Amino acid sequence: MAFIGVQVSEELKARFTARAQREGGQSALLRRLVCTVTDQAPDPVRPLGAGASDKVTVRFRRSERAAITDAATARGMTRTGWIAALVRARLGLGLPLNRGEEEALRAIARELHRIGGSINQIARAANLAAQAGEPVTFDPAVLEETRGVVGEATSELRQVLARSAGSWQVPV
Repeated sequence: MAFIGVQVSEELKARFTARAQREGGQSALLRRLVCTVTDQAPDPVRPLGAGASDKVTVRFRRSERAAITDAATARGMTRTGWIAALVRARLGLGLPLNRGEEEALRAIARELHRIGGSINQIARAANLAAQAGEPVTFDPAVLEETRGVVGEATSELRQVLARSAGSWQVPV
């Protein structure tokens, strides 16, 4: 596997480390950034907890354990992961996402990133035309199409978040 390294200031390293702590660690975050700028599908985010974790033992009846196993399997999680995610969700410590939800959110983010790039190109062209004293015109159909695509992405984003929140029974 190839290696990419970069030297940065101590302050930037500290800020990156703090951000990476919430997003799976420094290597995982840097790998996702490289994937994003090269239009590759990034790996799923696996957030690291802040600080050391403590083990908590909980006892369940067999029927409860079976129900937990079914619920965890339906979300593509282990029983332990599902229980921890449920507790975190109910405490308001984050909305746990399964792999399908993570992938859907990444796809939405990539689409919105592409749209943002297109809008920046349009704005740059309009600014250049205005600076040259040329009239700035926009095709209403293109603007309406862009509005529709952004609306679809926003709707899809809300659906993914609502589906996840609904499975944990927490408000979005």
